[in-house]
Amino acid sequence: MSRQSASSKGSASRAGAVPASKRGQKRKASIVDAATMLFLKNGYSETSVNTIVTLSGGSKATFYSYFPTKDMLLRAVVDGIVSNREEPELQASEDIRVALVTYCEHRMRIIFSRQHRALLRLIIAEREHFPDIAAMYYKRGPQRSHDILVEYMQELKRRGRLDIESAEESAEFFIGMLLHQWYSRQLFLRSAPPTTKAMRERADHVVGRFLEAFRKLS
Repeated sequence: MSRQSASSKGSASRAGAVPASKRGQKRKASIVDAATMLFLKNGYSETSVNTIVTLSGGSKATFYSYFPTKDMLLRAVVDGIVSNREEPELQASEDIRVALVTYCEHRMRIIFSRQHRALLRLIIAEREHFPDIAAMYYKRGPQRSHDILVEYMQELKRRGRLDIESAEESAEFFIGMLLHQWYSRQLFLRSAPPTTKAMRERADHVVGRFLEAFRKLS
């Protein structure tokens, strides 16, 4: 059976059988933890079920009782990473500069982290075989973060705190200015991730330039 036909049998939200006991929950979590490490390090295709079982302990019978197919385990791994990320709250009543700088630093810490870079390589490598997993990653990661920013800018516009025509366009402009150049380097060059200090300075600079262009003066 091909990986594509196997993936079509379940939705991206399916994460395997739910253990009834605490021991079973711990065993399943060990499998997901082992698979997360191996998939991110070696890739999906280069990681065998035997290797996952060896690292996590237990047996193949136990493995298949929770994850009848390896692609179900891949879904669980990706879902576990993107679903457990908290987004910063953007409150329209608070200082705009402080809120946006916090948002920028949070996004950059995630995007330029070692885990995210490995996850992105994994998603890109397998997107032709598992387009639903790539779509899940996009919806729960980049799209969710973008939607939060758009909603925030819409509220700032409604309150008359930003002089913008389109919240959607303004959010795209803002994120592009913040990430495009650095993100391109990470994708195509063997560039070291930016330091915490560099991310802070970039966040301050980008937010400052954005507010110079769009902030309404009282």
